[in-house]
Amino acid sequence: MDVRILIVDDSVTVVEALTNILTNQGYQVESCNDGESGWNRLLAGAERQAPMPDLLLLDLNMPGIDGLTLLQRIRADERFALLPVIILTVEADAATRMMALEGGANDYLPKPIQTLELLVRVKTLTGWKLAERLQQRRLEHLIEAGRILLSTLDLDSVLERVMQIAMVETNTEDTSIWLRDDDGKLECRAAFGSAAERLVGIKVEPGQGIAGWVLKHKQSALVPDAQADPRFYPQVDQQIGFQTRDLVTVPLLVRGTSIGVLQAVNKKQGPFSSADLAWLEVLAPLAAAAIASARLFYELRQRTLQLQQRTIELQAHNEELDAFAHTVAHDLKSPVTSMVGYATTLETLHDQLSEQELRQFLHTITQGARKMGRIIEELLLLAGVRKKEVEMSPLDMATIVTEAIQRLDDMIENSQAHIVAPKTWPVALGYGPWVEEVWANYISNAIKYGGQPPRVELGYDVSVASDDAAPPTVRFWVRDNGPGLTEEAQAQLFVPFTRLDQLRVEGHGLGLSIVQRIAEKLGGQVGVEGEVGRGSTFFFTLPGVTGADGAS
Repeated sequence: MDVRILIVDDSVTVVEALTNILTNQGYQVESCNDGESGWNRLLAGAERQAPMPDLLLLDLNMPGIDGLTLLQRIRADERFALLPVIILTVEADAATRMMALEGGANDYLPKPIQTLELLVRVKTLTGWKLAERLQQRRLEHLIEAGRILLSTLDLDSVLERVMQIAMVETNTEDTSIWLRDDDGKLECRAAFGSAAERLVGIKVEPGQGIAGWVLKHKQSALVPDAQADPRFYPQVDQQIGFQTRDLVTVPLLVRGTSIGVLQAVNKKQGPFSSADLAWLEVLAPLAAAAIASARLFYELRQRTLQLQQRTIELQAHNEELDAFAHTVAHDLKSPVTSMVGYATTLETLHDQLSEQELRQFLHTITQGARKMGRIIEELLLLAGVRKKEVEMSPLDMATIVTEAIQRLDDMIENSQAHIVAPKTWPVALGYGPWVEEVWANYISNAIKYGGQPPRVELGYDVSVASDDAAPPTVRFWVRDNGPGLTEEAQAQLFVPFTRLDQLRVEGHGLGLSIVQRIAEKLGGQVGVEGEVGRGSTFFFTLPGVTGADGAS
């Protein structure tokens, strides 16, 4: 740290001699040749127009404003109250010394000045001044550190700032912060310096190493020779290729509980001092409070986000349940009403009905019961997809598609639909029973909403990821020859339990909801393409198999 000395003396010879002695010792020296200019120089320093001197060498006997008068003026101004002053005079009597000291001088040197005596006095007073400046600087840095640490709730920013402050103030090569994890181990969460990247993430057991000892005992440790300390844990140095010479470690305490430690390693000049330890012990509570606040904020934010997500999910679930209730009520009401009506007629008029009418009534009741059965089966499937976890495996898509088409034989025959499908299929990952349900829903919708007669084309596309190691995505699709859908209709199509053209086609709105839930559960997506007058293409995607060139 630079030390500035101001000499106020009217003797050119004395000034030159003092300047040579002091500059040879590394001090920065200025001089003024009378009391008035000396006072003006001090004022300039107080007003920040020039650096403030750390020590004043003041001649007692000068023309104009003499040294004693200037000294009294200095001590009367609070801006200079702590400025060290050494009086220089040829007067060697006790009365002169007493007068100077009573006037506020810190020391007294008779002329001619003896070099050794001068340097001892200067070192003593500037040492005190340097210590004061160091303490003042550290106090300012602590205040600034507290402001910065408490101004952010980002844990990484807090850790980085603490380490930077500790490194600068202790003049050390490396700093690190170790925090207790959920298992009670001590983990290096952040580091600053030459070994930072290798050190982060390393863990030690409770009580292990000097850091573990400090955490366990809640006591600081100043270690001048780490390798000779029995608490030292050399495995960390070996693991990161580093050599610890000396270190100072302080606990991070929050309401008496150790949450971690702050450590400075390898002092750049000389060993760590008790002053370094004391300063880190003052910084540690600020750091611990900031870390605890950042952690608490993070936990609260995560809980808030989880609560918000849960609220959104519950809201969506409630909306879905509401739509589900309306759909089920509507779809079950129709067959139930029909069955009750025909059953009531049979009960009251069975003896008046012909055999053909009886058969027709019974057939209608049977059809209604079957329709209710299908609705219930799909409700169970929808509930199962929501809750069930399945194992993904390569699919034999040719067999799955064939079985889905066979389920729809009656519908295909009654509508005279023409189904076109490829002979081979790419290998994709999924769960067979669910994927069959997707195909059955898509194909049945294509038949119901297709042209007259319906023409239904099945196909696929394979998208290869830019990363050769990533699996491809297989897009399976069903294309109809129906009237197509507007953009508004397409946007509403996969809204849960929405049914299009309810007056034209009998059916219920569970199918596409099941398709969407299955595809998303299997890691895929659903969608629809097309335009009015040109049919619609419904698709779903599944993850492919990396490197699989076979087809099913």
